[in-house]
This record gives sequence, C-alpha cells and structure tokens, in this order.
Amino acid sequence: MHVFKSKIDNWVLVCLLLSVSACLMGASVPLTVGGIANYVFAAIILIAGAGFPIWIYVSTRYIVSGDDLKIISGPFTWNIPIQSIVSLQETQIAATSPALSFDRLQITYGEDKVIIVSPVDKEKFIQKLGKEKLIGSAQRHGTKAAAKDSRKKAKKNKINRNNP
Repeated sequence: MHVFKSKIDNWVLVCLLLSVSACLMGASVPLTVGGIANYVFAAIILIAGAGFPIWIYVSTRYIVSGDDLKIISGPFTWNIPIQSIVSLQETQIAATSPALSFDRLQITYGEDKVIIVSPVDKEKFIQKLGKEKLIGSAQRHGTKAAAKDSRKKAKKNKINRNNP
C-alpha cells in the first residue's frame, strides 16, 4: 500500500485561513448575545465553516493498494479499480475535485468518469498505478472524446478476437 498526500498550493492555505477567520468572527456575534439557540447557531457556523475545510485540508490523500486507487478527501471517498483507468492527463482545470493544487492529474476511468488529483510526487504516483503509458494520451488526442474513442476501439478489438 502506498499513500500519496495531496500537493497543497499557497492559495488553499489563504482560503482556509480566511474561512476560519470569517467563521470565528461570525460565531462571535451570537456568542456575545447569549442564549442556547445562539450557542447552537455559533457551533453550526464553526463546524460547517471552519471544521469542514480543515477536515478536507488534513485528510486529502490517494492510496494505491493492490488493484485499487482509493481517494479520500474529508467525508468523501472514491474507490477506483486501477484496471478501469483509461487515461491520465496533466491538467490545471479549476474544477472541484479532491486536489489541493493546480498541479493536477486528470484520471479518466470506467464509462466516462473523470476525477482530478494532485499528488505531491506525480511520477511515483503514476508508476505505482502502473499507467506510465497512459500519461498524456488524452492530451495528445484532444479531450475526453479521445479516451472514449480508445475505449470503443478496445471493446471492438475484444469482440473481434472473440468472434473469428
């Protein structure tokens, strides 16, 4: 089993600090007013606005174990069979994903599923996946359409081999 932490850009730290600061300021108002309802409201603000981002920040990691890639980010978990990965592509897309950096890898797997990760050591991560030959394949041919075409060709070749 190999565990890869997410690479973390400075902008993520700034956003995290701003979020925690805003939540502390927002929770201070109901706390100064007092009352059980205000205390509950302040706790909700702190848990949702500060606790959740901190949880994602400290827990985002990628685990390559046997035949599976497990991605953990806060309360979210993805289990991807390594055999289902059809392409890896370096990207800087700003899409929501379990990646705390813009130095990212886009993983296309299964039937048109995509997830974006940002391991600290991308080369070692790709090596442990055993997918060195797939890196940049979608980049050379365009977009997700290239990965879809390669899946269709693989299925067609498999059918042709089974029906001589």
